[in-house]
Amino acid sequence: MKTKSTSFQKASATKISKKAVEQNLNKYFDRSLTERERAVFEGGIALGALHQQFMGIPILKDADLLAAIEKVIEKSTTLRPFKIRARVRIQSQTLKSRKSHAYDYSTLKGENVIVRVECQYRKARAIVGMKHIDELDYDLMFVEKIQ
Repeated sequence: MKTKSTSFQKASATKISKKAVEQNLNKYFDRSLTERERAVFEGGIALGALHQQFMGIPILKDADLLAAIEKVIEKSTTLRPFKIRARVRIQSQTLKSRKSHAYDYSTLKGENVIVRVECQYRKARAIVGMKHIDELDYDLMFVEKIQ
């Protein structure tokens, strides 16, 4: 029995150029948006997604585990469009070194993480960051630099 292929299957089987994809997606953005503004927007998306996806995962103060989690966050962040580099550092001072019972573990929080993401949209580059500001008790996401 032959199955009829859908237009989605045909489209996904056909390699679409990067330029064609970008042109198709640009119709959803205001035409007055500059390349610099779009680069900053992409940086904000990266930080928001990273915070929502990874804060709360179970962790312990184990150098190998923390290094692996940092790499996973960095690699998955750069899979998204226009993200060219990510650096994540987990500050382990407040984490537990070992479990005292089966249900004992720490969770990753914004106060444990320092993040830097570089985004490039066409010729514009934005470097954005996230770190916990103790005096505000707030995980601040900010624009570090626009080039």
